[in-house]
Amino acid sequence: MKAIRNIKTWRLTDRPARRRVLKGKWVYKVKDELYKVGNNTTRHKARLCFMGNRQIKRLDFNETSAPVAEFTTIRCILAMTAATGWELHQMDVKTAFLNGDL
Repeated sequence: MKAIRNIKTWRLTDRPARRRVLKGKWVYKVKDELYKVGNNTTRHKARLCFMGNRQIKRLDFNETSAPVAEFTTIRCILAMTAATGWELHQMDVKTAFLNGDL
């Protein structure tokens, strides 16, 4: 929530007339991780989930997007990198949904 507030991704508004409110809930998860150095850390994760099956196209949404890389694509990029001698960088974006264009 802090990241969402800092980036000002969305703002609260009043519900438009004759529009349904989708039901949603917060899903919480506690992740215990053991890092390579042996430190045991606990991370608290949360996500907001909505009942997407109740959405109506062009009324509740206009487009859908799921930017997920296929394993075949990753293998092709790695093969091209090895064959051409390119330098490859990997990054982890923790709030990827906030940054539309990567």
